[in-house]
Amino acid sequence: MIYNGGRQVDETSVNAANTKQPTTREEYLTRQAIRVPKTAEVVADHIRRRIIRGELKEGDFLPPEGQLMATLGISRPTLRESFRILEAEMLISVVRGSRTGARVHQPRVESVSRYAGFVLAAQGTTIADIYEARLAIEPYIARRLAEKQVPGATDRLRAEAERLTGFVESARYVDFMIGLAEFHRLLVELGGNHTLLFVIAILQDVVEHYQVTSLTRRGMPEDLQRKRSLWGIRSYRKLIELIDAGDADGAEAHWRLHVINSNKSWLDTGNGERLLDILE
Repeated sequence: MIYNGGRQVDETSVNAANTKQPTTREEYLTRQAIRVPKTAEVVADHIRRRIIRGELKEGDFLPPEGQLMATLGISRPTLRESFRILEAEMLISVVRGSRTGARVHQPRVESVSRYAGFVLAAQGTTIADIYEARLAIEPYIARRLAEKQVPGATDRLRAEAERLTGFVESARYVDFMIGLAEFHRLLVELGGNHTLLFVIAILQDVVEHYQVTSLTRRGMPEDLQRKRSLWGIRSYRKLIELIDAGDADGAEAHWRLHVINSNKSWLDTGNGERLLDILE
């Protein structure tokens, strides 16, 4: 038997219900039947909720094991199993042998980005597919920034463009490639849409990896690399001017063309249909 809302539900009825779409409330509840969680999972869920709600902040320490065991009425093995769950989710870090409790960490996109890369690779995602996703997001963000006139946005974008220029002037092209991905992420961050920022931040690691490895594979002469890099920065500066002027149509059109041309540049070696492989 398994349980749903405290009611016993026969497993045979669950299996039968799973063969068709639910048409009644009872069928829906049966389909939603879940197993009883382990105590360690309940404890991990309790701590996780406090972290997500902000009751526990970045860098806070949980109480020592003995205190938690007494407060929650659980055994040491149960507590440590709950800690392993939270460590795997990167919500806490435990220093073995330390007298302090586990350190709390706020959820970060970096915690899921690498795994997301594995999922994309396993699904047969191509390099071209990744770049096309940016084309679907970033021109809209350029328009949004020009329309909203976010305070300080163009100042931050200009500072990033200057940082990229410094990388080119000192021939630090690996740093420049990473910086390109960071500029795109910053653009979406300033747009203020948290969902789109999450998507772009996940893709950032994948794009960084591809661009850095592509740089070494191409073996592009330094003068051509410099020329292309400075062209990209000039395009960034034009976008910033359009945003500053409140030209939403111009900003969107310019950035759409920039992303299209940039995508062609990165994929002109015929790698567009190559499957993503973040393990290279």
